[in-house]
Amino acid sequence: MTISKLQRRSILLSAAETQANIKIQIIPGIALAPRTVGESYHYETKTGLRIWHPSAYSKRGWSSMVYCHSTRRVIVGEDWLRAA
Repeated sequence: MTISKLQRRSILLSAAETQANIKIQIIPGIALAPRTVGESYHYETKTGLRIWHPSAYSKRGWSSMVYCHSTRRVIVGEDWLRAA
């Protein structure tokens, strides 16, 4: 199912999402209101501990930081889209 720009805007407003280029996932068969799920990007050590201030560890050749991509997305039910 494709969504129009107007539907995309209403989904993002309903989810209180300020990021305009976030992925929208449509779940078929339910009337789920839009909401944001997932984690933003961050850095971790190679052992899996989260690094809260990556600039303090960013010296070339010294760092063991691993970049973790964002998994944030807005999920919305297909039936909610049809009703809106």
